[in-house]
Amino acid sequence: MARAIGWMSEGRRRATSLLLASAVIVIALLAVFAIELSNSQANSKSSVKARVQERAVLAGALVDSLFATVKQGVPADSRVFGGRTVSIAALDKELADNAYLAVLGAHGAVLAHTPGFTSQARTELDQSGALKLVESGAPYGLGDLSGHGKSTVIEFAIGLPTRYGKRIVAEGAAPSAIIGFLAGELRHIPGVPGSHNLIVDANDRVVASNIASRPPGYQITGAGRAALGHSSGDREGRFYDQVPLADSTWRVVLSAPDGALFASVSGWNHWLPWLLLVGFGLMAAVALGLGWRVLHSAERNLAEANTRLELVNRELEDSNSELQRRATELARSNAELDQFASIASHDLQEPLRKVRTFTEQLASTESERLSERGIDYLGRANRAAERMQGLIQDLLQFSRVTTNPRPFVPVDLAQVVAETLDDLSLEIESAGTVVSVGELPTLRADPLQMRQLVLNLISNAVKFRREDAPSEVSIDAAVAGGLVTLTVTDNGIGFEQRYSTRIFRVFERLNGRTEYPGTGIGLALCQKIVARHGGEILAEGRLGDGATFTVTLPVDQPVDDQAYDLDDQPEAVAKEQARVFR
Repeated sequence: MARAIGWMSEGRRRATSLLLASAVIVIALLAVFAIELSNSQANSKSSVKARVQERAVLAGALVDSLFATVKQGVPADSRVFGGRTVSIAALDKELADNAYLAVLGAHGAVLAHTPGFTSQARTELDQSGALKLVESGAPYGLGDLSGHGKSTVIEFAIGLPTRYGKRIVAEGAAPSAIIGFLAGELRHIPGVPGSHNLIVDANDRVVASNIASRPPGYQITGAGRAALGHSSGDREGRFYDQVPLADSTWRVVLSAPDGALFASVSGWNHWLPWLLLVGFGLMAAVALGLGWRVLHSAERNLAEANTRLELVNRELEDSNSELQRRATELARSNAELDQFASIASHDLQEPLRKVRTFTEQLASTESERLSERGIDYLGRANRAAERMQGLIQDLLQFSRVTTNPRPFVPVDLAQVVAETLDDLSLEIESAGTVVSVGELPTLRADPLQMRQLVLNLISNAVKFRREDAPSEVSIDAAVAGGLVTLTVTDNGIGFEQRYSTRIFRVFERLNGRTEYPGTGIGLALCQKIVARHGGEILAEGRLGDGATFTVTLPVDQPVDDQAYDLDDQPEAVAKEQARVFR
């Protein structure tokens, strides 16, 4: 008995030592986990700041590339302004809507000018910085805003090589078209609600912005001006980042509220991992407490206490395994979403912006050499690229529909169908499809998603046609009881009715990939668009005899004041920018 008691005492002493060692290990692990968690959140915040910096750099590069197109007009300007003398008539012909136009020598001497180039205008030109940029070797210079109100101008200068030496053409450019174009580009920069995207000059005056409270000409003062004194940082609850634009006195300034920008590492998202850490610590404390109680309980309860401790440890291991699995899934999901957002906001849109810029420049500079059909094709290409930009942006917005939705506005289905048929004109003509369109109503909806819905339905109707009969597509609608019923009917290959729900699955195809092109996502997107609008889409098929798709949508939708609208910039803005800066 004594030996047994001694063994039990020795066992308790060993167990106590083991329990104390376990407590030290748990505390050390909790400390390490807390340090790693703190570092992870700090790194996440730094990553968010880096993404803001990348967006500012990309926006600056885009604006630089747009203004760099003025160099294409240098040879023509050299011929006009490079003679021994410069006629006032030549200046008046190039004046357009600008406040003034002047030709200066390499050292700033005025050779010729329009009446608007007064002594005050010369002073403002010198103060703007545009002239100094060109004199220091820059191909062109964009200076500070001059004047106030309707008389505000953008000081612009460009250097011209001539047989009589370097000359400088200075313009007091009318800002309306340029500011409108820049504001359109600023609205396309991704950001969180409450983001401010600005272009400011050296005097901290706003050149363009994406918010009505900071219109062009607005003078930034106070905390905002103090924040602009640093390249980036926090100031009174907002994070600022700025990037200078080459060959100008301008800067791209991005700011966003800290709460929204750092939402992934603030608020509930900030405290949840710490709560889990505390929970883990409490569970560890409970386990250690149970172990201590077991060690000091009566011998008759020793076996039962050990069993309970083992059960608690197994539950703790299962809980930790489940927590680790969910953390891994969350990290993978966030990585995929970040990759998709990066592709949609930059890699897909950047080539389209270049297509639009080059087609507009080609139409502007080569219009006299192109036929009417060529000009028409350029216009169609530009409009198609513009609509493609809207569809890409809409797909990104649609992927975040619950956090960053577009507002519902009145949408004319007749106009949507007309634009869609214009986009598909080549496919329809190639297929010999006859499309008949009935009277279509207006409803409140997301315009770009309605265009995508109609585009998918019509393109499917044209694509899945029969070879033994002329292709026909009918589009009609009816309004009753506050609902719009839109039907798209074709006489194509159809499908068996038992597949009427399966065809709306993502990547689902009833035909081989070599028979008909496509990815199988079109109808799935249609269903999600209709669901977001509170409607329903049904399919009725007749194998070998066509199909009918019926979409039911509410005429009215609730107004969401928190949503924002990224309107497409008008084509005239880009054309006016090209004309002003030749």
